[in-house]
Amino acid sequence: MTSAGAPAGGRPLRIVHCVGFYFPDSTGGTEVYVRDLVTALSRHSIDGTIIAATNKGYDRYKWHGVDVVRYPIDATDVTSAPTPGDGSQARRSAFQGIVEEAKPDIFHLHSWTSGAGLGHLRQVARMGIPSVVTMHVPSALCMRGTMLLYGKGPCDGRIDATRCARCWALHRGFPAPAAWLVSMLPKWDATDSEISRMSSRAAALLSITASAATKARQLRSMATLSERIVAPSQWVRSALAANAIPPEKIVVSAQAASETFAGRSERVRERDDSREIVIGFLGRLEAYKGADLVIKALALVPKDLRVRLRIAGTGTEPAYVHSIEQAAKRDKRIEMVGLVEHEQVPKFLETIDVLTVPSRYMETGPIVVQEAQALGIPVMGADLGGIAERVRDGIDGWLLPFDDPRPWAEAMIEAVTDRNELARLSNNMQRSRSIGDVATDMAALYREVMAERKMLATRKRDRAVSSIT
Repeated sequence: MTSAGAPAGGRPLRIVHCVGFYFPDSTGGTEVYVRDLVTALSRHSIDGTIIAATNKGYDRYKWHGVDVVRYPIDATDVTSAPTPGDGSQARRSAFQGIVEEAKPDIFHLHSWTSGAGLGHLRQVARMGIPSVVTMHVPSALCMRGTMLLYGKGPCDGRIDATRCARCWALHRGFPAPAAWLVSMLPKWDATDSEISRMSSRAAALLSITASAATKARQLRSMATLSERIVAPSQWVRSALAANAIPPEKIVVSAQAASETFAGRSERVRERDDSREIVIGFLGRLEAYKGADLVIKALALVPKDLRVRLRIAGTGTEPAYVHSIEQAAKRDKRIEMVGLVEHEQVPKFLETIDVLTVPSRYMETGPIVVQEAQALGIPVMGADLGGIAERVRDGIDGWLLPFDDPRPWAEAMIEAVTDRNELARLSNNMQRSRSIGDVATDMAALYREVMAERKMLATRKRDRAVSSIT
């Protein structure tokens, strides 16, 4: 080492960033974050390689000048690894080979999926490479994936087999008495039993308390295998603490607007009673993102008010997408934009006056809130999780219930009828964080991890010398 936390020879730190999906296949917030982070880290003399799961085969390419390696879901299978000519590394998985080829100082996991999750973290740990995990989504904490306890409000995140089983059963449509009975089942894993061969659904139901206990163990494994867990929001930090994750393992580093917004200035909104107010939605057309809530709210807004709802996004739930499209056909105030590639997000946001983020789950961000704020666009957001941490109700936006369209309708009416208020909210916007700030956080974290590794190696060497002498 030439300095604390720096590799020998003065070369830049090398980080492998691992994600479950990546461009050009996916344009979610995690992928945008990783793309921009790797670019921003280069200004700290930190090199990055991105490795990402795919449902296709192995592939290599550059995206925005950064090396990307794609691997199939089964890349962690030892039997799937190509055997070298001499057979000396036949027990190494293909995934481990990809990581080893990149020669990273640190492995940074940004997903918690079958394609990039605990199994991958374990294989990297066996290679002796330190790891960092960023929790971009609550899947490691919540069986239903929303962090809404019984679907009614924010959960504290503590994984409890009985409580989680009941919550999951209610989410799956069980009546309350049946959900309670399910939560009382013993921690029995029936997924590999005769019951499973007859009915996988029945086996999953009988195994639900065991599944909750498994999730708790997996979270503890994450903490054991990683040097740090990065929490993008304070609520994530609190949820990790509720599960007895050591506080020294947790680092809070909020997300930030994409690099695309760095050179853009906020718009100053002046009062203009004559023009139409455009309210926007930008996100996946899936139930948990809540576009239908905004549509229901618009239906409560008087038709004579000059307002338009512009919806951008696509979805993977055909029935849900169809319901949104049908609603748009019935109400001429709704405009369907379709997919907006991330490079076009600034252009889309500049066409709206208010951004709605009606998520029905605890977001760890989302980045789109900060992107809107970077342009001085007020946000109507669900009063949950990361949204509630970023929108200041009554100061630069609205925080509204995630399950009731009426307050959203009232906020829409206010935005249309009180142009002075809309201009005030816009002019109160503060751009407090950039992707450069995120990179500074991560650079300091990486070097801290490297310094700790160096210190542990020195202690180990000293103990070895001492035992000999």
